[in-house]
Amino acid sequence: MSVLPDTIDHATLQDTEELEHRLAEYQLTTSDGKPHRGRKQSQEEACWLVVLSTDGCQIRRDIWVDHKAWKADTARWQPEGLIWPTWPARPADEASWSDSALSGVQEYWTQSGNRLRDSAKWMATVLGAALAALIGTSPLALIKGHHFRAGAIVSGAAGLLFLGFTLFLIMQVMRPQAVSLPDVQSAKPRRRPFPSALGKWRETVESQQDLYLPCGVRCLTSLRQSMIIEKMTLMALAMAHEHAVNRKMRQELAEAQAARAARLVDLRSAAARITTIGEYYALRGRSTWATYGGILCGLIGTAAIIAAFAWPPA
Repeated sequence: MSVLPDTIDHATLQDTEELEHRLAEYQLTTSDGKPHRGRKQSQEEACWLVVLSTDGCQIRRDIWVDHKAWKADTARWQPEGLIWPTWPARPADEASWSDSALSGVQEYWTQSGNRLRDSAKWMATVLGAALAALIGTSPLALIKGHHFRAGAIVSGAAGLLFLGFTLFLIMQVMRPQAVSLPDVQSAKPRRRPFPSALGKWRETVESQQDLYLPCGVRCLTSLRQSMIIEKMTLMALAMAHEHAVNRKMRQELAEAQAARAARLVDLRSAAARITTIGEYYALRGRSTWATYGGILCGLIGTAAIIAAFAWPPA
C-alpha cells in the first residue's frame, strides 16, 4: 500500500466532475475484482486510485484504474460519487443490523451442510456393515484353499475398485472444502447434463439482485470491486482527516468515515452470506454425486466381489 507518488502528473488525473479543492488521494495495486477464469495472477492485478475532493459543503470521490478514469459504460456500474452528505444517517445501527442478519443466515446454512455430512456418515456406516456381513458369510468365509481363475480375479479387483470409488465419493462429502467469493464469481455457467453447483448459485444471485446483493451492486464482480473501492476510500479519508485544517471539516470527514465503514460492512456481510450459501451448494453437489454414484458403484462392487468368489474354482 502506498500513497500516489509525486512523480505522477496530477493534472493528467483530473476528472471533469472533481471539485475545486483536493483533499487526498490513495493508490493501491491489488486484484481488479474480475473473474479469474484462465488468467494468470499477474493479469488479475490493477492499479487503483481514489481521489477525494471538496467544495466546502460536499465530499466527492473519483476512481481511477490503471491511470484511467472510471467509465460506467465500460464497467457497467457506477460507484457513488458524492460520499458526503450520504446515507445511512446512523452508520453504527446499519452495521449492527447487517451483522445480526448475517449470523442467522450463516447458522442456517451451516446446519444444512452438517445434515448432509451426517447423511454421508450414515452411508459409510451402512456400507461398512454390509461388507462385514458379506465377508462373514459363505462362500466368502470358505476362500481358503481356493484356486481362482483369471476371470474371478478380474471380477474381484473390479469390485474392490468400485467399492473404493464409493468410499472416495463419501469422503468428498465428509471432508470440509473451503469456498471463496472468487470461486463463486468464476464458476462456470450451468451446462447440461452436468450443471455446476456454484455456477447455478452465481446465476441465482445475479438474477435476483434485489434479494442477495446490496444497493447499487448488480453482480459479483461489482461486489468485489465495491469492497476494494470502499477500503481505499477509508484510507483516503483517514489521510484527509489527518491534514484537516478546521474542526468542521474534521467532523464531516469523521462522519463520512463512519458511513463508508458501514457500507463496507454491508458489502462484506453480503459477500460472506453468498460464500456461506455457495459452500452449501458445492457440498450439496458432492452429496448428490455420492448418493446416486455411491449407491450404483456400491451395488456393482458388491455384485462383482460375490461373482468373484462364486466363480467355479480352477
